[in-house]
Amino acid sequence: MSNNNIYSSFYLYKKHKQLLCSDPKYAFLYFKDFRINLLTGKKEDTSIEHLVLYLESKNLDENLKSPHVIHLFFELGYFFTGLENLIDANKPLAIIIKYNNAVEKDIDFNIQENFNFESNSSISFKEYQTKFNEVQRNLKEGQCYQLNLTAPFYFKFDKELKPEDFINALWKNTLAIGAYSHYTYIGTYNKLFLSNSPECLFQYDKSKRELVTMPIKGTVNVSSFKDREAAWEYLIKSKKDETELNIITDLLRNDMTKIQLNPSRVLSLKRRLEVPGLIHQYSMIATKLSANTSLAVVLRALFPGGSITGAPKKRVMELTKRIENYQRGLYTGSTVLLYEKMACANINIRTAQVDFENYEIKYGAGGGITVQSTVKEEYEELFAKLESFLRVFTK
Repeated sequence: MSNNNIYSSFYLYKKHKQLLCSDPKYAFLYFKDFRINLLTGKKEDTSIEHLVLYLESKNLDENLKSPHVIHLFFELGYFFTGLENLIDANKPLAIIIKYNNAVEKDIDFNIQENFNFESNSSISFKEYQTKFNEVQRNLKEGQCYQLNLTAPFYFKFDKELKPEDFINALWKNTLAIGAYSHYTYIGTYNKLFLSNSPECLFQYDKSKRELVTMPIKGTVNVSSFKDREAAWEYLIKSKKDETELNIITDLLRNDMTKIQLNPSRVLSLKRRLEVPGLIHQYSMIATKLSANTSLAVVLRALFPGGSITGAPKKRVMELTKRIENYQRGLYTGSTVLLYEKMACANINIRTAQVDFENYEIKYGAGGGITVQSTVKEEYEELFAKLESFLRVFTK
């Protein structure tokens, strides 16, 4: 892999293949007041409004002959929610790539088994408890109904490991691949964005002009295969998890309706989703769109996803900015794929940034906090979600 290479791949879960995108026509890393040309490394003056104009130029009904890959960092959500003043001018907001080539390929199972990760930094229980207590104070004061509290984890890895080692490991277990799993390698910066996400921000059916979102809320750790049914029974009977799901389903139902004032409807509630070591519950909400609806219109209503912010969205984004005190980046942002009949976006949970300059992995984990939450259970959930991702490389 050349240091100048840029390429992306998306898991096609219905075909159990990958869509490999290569040979970028253009690639830009956007900030608030400038962008970096990822093909040349040059800085170019621009504005966040230029990025929005690009998003407005893409409509969901268009059958694009070249794949467009759009990585939206969580912090771009400050712009869409009227909190532009919270954007750090020197932190990235989005990566836009248009590729010349795309091909469906079988998944490569040439696995590198020697993954040795050393924890470099993680949040202590005392640190988490302080943040948790601050969230609880805001909940009890009526500042919000639910807040998704997250934290970063950092790991060092062996210098011998290459991007293809991580990539091959991502999809080695057919039962562990997230439906919205993907990766992008940016050779200019020698960084790999790697996601095993099971969560959908939106999926658009062009024939029906129907947009569907599937927020995940509720998680139970599963220690062994035989414990799955008991874990699911526990989850669906949990009042705390039911409250989480109901709040976010109602938030997303409202967000979906706001797109074009077409009433949204809940297709199902409390669906079951299994990922390595965890069982989740999720709901499905749908709305109809008019012809040639722009991507920007949809993102203004939905991004960032309600399941990873909380409710009400604008207020909890102000609170998490202060309480979490770190840049989430691509974690809990979204990755959009526009290509031929495909128009979809995930929510980047189970997502890592792999830095081959410093041999470091940054990974984020979190969970929804309500007044019924307990600090011990929420802290343990962070590490259960971390373990779910690390299993990709260790088992």
